[in-house]
Amino acid sequence: MNPNARKNIIYSLVLFAIVLLVYAWRTREERSAEKSPEPHQPGKVAFFGKALDAEYRVTYLDEENRIFKSSIDSLINAFSLSVSISEPTSEVNRLNLRDTLLSPSPTLRNMLAEANRIHDLSGGALDPTSRPIEQVWTFSQSGAQLLDSTDIRLVLPLVGLKKITVTDSLIRKASTGIFVDFSKIAKGYLMDLMGSFLERQGIKNYLIQIGGENLAKGRNEREELWKIGLHYLGDSLGTKQSGVVALQDKAISTAGNFEQYYVKDSLRLSFTLDPRTGLPVSHGLLGVTLVGPDAKTTDALSDALMVSGWREAMRLDSSRADLAMLLIYNEKGGKIKQYISPELSGVLSFPVK
Repeated sequence: MNPNARKNIIYSLVLFAIVLLVYAWRTREERSAEKSPEPHQPGKVAFFGKALDAEYRVTYLDEENRIFKSSIDSLINAFSLSVSISEPTSEVNRLNLRDTLLSPSPTLRNMLAEANRIHDLSGGALDPTSRPIEQVWTFSQSGAQLLDSTDIRLVLPLVGLKKITVTDSLIRKASTGIFVDFSKIAKGYLMDLMGSFLERQGIKNYLIQIGGENLAKGRNEREELWKIGLHYLGDSLGTKQSGVVALQDKAISTAGNFEQYYVKDSLRLSFTLDPRTGLPVSHGLLGVTLVGPDAKTTDALSDALMVSGWREAMRLDSSRADLAMLLIYNEKGGKIKQYISPELSGVLSFPVK
């Protein structure tokens, strides 16, 4: 063999070995970081991990410094195996592969019951069976476009939560092809389960976070309200500013992104589809931050309001004393605006205009 060729082979093997070693080291470090609890002071416990394709963080006060991470992780795993489409063998995926699922777990039945509650509350604006229409639309700053000139009327029969029958012994879909995806409501529901677990252990002061969802109970270690970061409208030009809201015994969720939109007929429109029509929304609501009594309500309802629009959101705000919200919206030909519930004025780090 040519000496240069032999050297090249040896060099390639050494380089490949180095790459494998670096990959193994990084993987070990990432796993170690994921499993290790955060440093904590006496009386305060904090740890983090993965839940529903997002990072979770749990912080609570406990004089005994008990660490419940393994129990929380077990709860998350059991929940995911029931309702997460990211788990190939989950119950909901088994349901998605067939028309009938026998002996469904209480968790899956409860998730469908919760989905129906928000579906009814929002007039169908939130529907976990909307994936078929989501797969045929694309959004960009140029606008909304149907893929391959799809006739949306042929897709709509596959959407509809009320086409699913639930009993203690089975779940049945009325049509083949209906796909259930709880991603818009599962994080909030899971956070409430995690909070209930902590309370059963005697924990009264805690903060649970999954992705952008937050559930705050009691007070922090400084005897202050829990502080949660949020974005608000800095001016009529649409400048994003960062602020803080103080919460006690409340949950907060955000939906939409007021920096992501397209313009049609002088109106800024969000990248949101209405499952009732199969079409993009035509109102000017761009972002919702919702504060409410529990995480399952704020998580699901914030997404539903992005479908319903700012007028419906304000109507709901005036009729529900247990809800408060920050809305960012615009009207045709007008500048971007912000609405903040009066109840929030005293707990925000920025002035309410």
